[in-house]
Amino acid sequence: MTMQTEINLGGRSGSAIASGKAFTSLLGLGLRKNIILLLLVLAYYLAALAIGVYTERPVNTLSPTILVLMLASLVPLFLASMIIWRFAYMATSVRPEKPIGWLVQDFKTTILFDYQRLLSGGIAIFASIFFVAAFSYVKEAIPELNPFAWDEMFARMDRQMHGGVDAYIWLSPIFANDTMIRVVDKAYSAWFLLIYFFVFVACMDRENPIRRNAYLMSFTLTWIIGGSILATVFSSVGPIYFQDFGLGDQFLPLKDILLRQDAQRPLLAVEMQTRLLQNHLNGTDVGGISAMPSMHLATSWVMAFHAFRYSSKLGWIMVGFAVLIQLGSVILGWHYAIDGYAGFLVAAACWFGGSKLAQIQSRIDEPLDVSSVK
Repeated sequence: MTMQTEINLGGRSGSAIASGKAFTSLLGLGLRKNIILLLLVLAYYLAALAIGVYTERPVNTLSPTILVLMLASLVPLFLASMIIWRFAYMATSVRPEKPIGWLVQDFKTTILFDYQRLLSGGIAIFASIFFVAAFSYVKEAIPELNPFAWDEMFARMDRQMHGGVDAYIWLSPIFANDTMIRVVDKAYSAWFLLIYFFVFVACMDRENPIRRNAYLMSFTLTWIIGGSILATVFSSVGPIYFQDFGLGDQFLPLKDILLRQDAQRPLLAVEMQTRLLQNHLNGTDVGGISAMPSMHLATSWVMAFHAFRYSSKLGWIMVGFAVLIQLGSVILGWHYAIDGYAGFLVAAACWFGGSKLAQIQSRIDEPLDVSSVK
């Protein structure tokens, strides 16, 4: 071996060591910047394991295979979210003369070669996927932890709060408008895309760490407190399943209206409601039924609160979306109106708590020296 070869190999080895140290530094930085989120997810995971022991059901939604499948199915959505996010920023804030050239350069500088953003955001994204998998298991376990027992009381409270009639009757003029039914049905389904979009953008938000962490922590707290703890304590199925669970025919007129609408042109809500009921009756571990509080509504309000951190215009747009979700939850039979009211209260409380945790995370981040890492 020649001296020149040794020098070259030594240079490569030194470069590899330097790269390894840089990656280790970035990894430590990314973990530290997500430490409170990771602790929340870890605590929730341990709770899911405890539930698994109590119910004697394996925590199958957290198997490596399912996590990999979830990640693979969400990658296209995350990529689309990235494109929409940067395009919206370009169109509203930058407005360059050459949009395509700007987008290409932006992806290089702010995404592809911003290793700190990629690693910190990637850790948060994986933590979010892991949390969703754990949540799916907990939601499926709700009937075993506390059998459905609150519907009759909630239906009675709901009727009393709305002048002695069921809330959907106040909204009956909407049922006469086929277009409006389709709008609320599509809005209710669009919610699934929006929550992933907001989570992804927050994970990759490096410009405002407090804004980022306030959303991620509020979002996580909302699902833990509203979607797991309160949903278990106040275990209920909602108006659309009232008769199916032997509680009476009080909401049969609402179900008949939806089925007639579905017969004319399929409704996404009716398809999902049918599937969830069949899965529950067949003991299939997919989905889970839970009505109180409305997590559609709770998370819509968290998204609205977060949107105001960007602009008042975007915030009010998301408030309008949250109102539409409140209407849709009643019109489509998913929830009693009070489920939505409770969802708003959960969202407000968790936004407050998440914002406080974001402040704590910012104090953890303050001593970080990031001058040596990009």
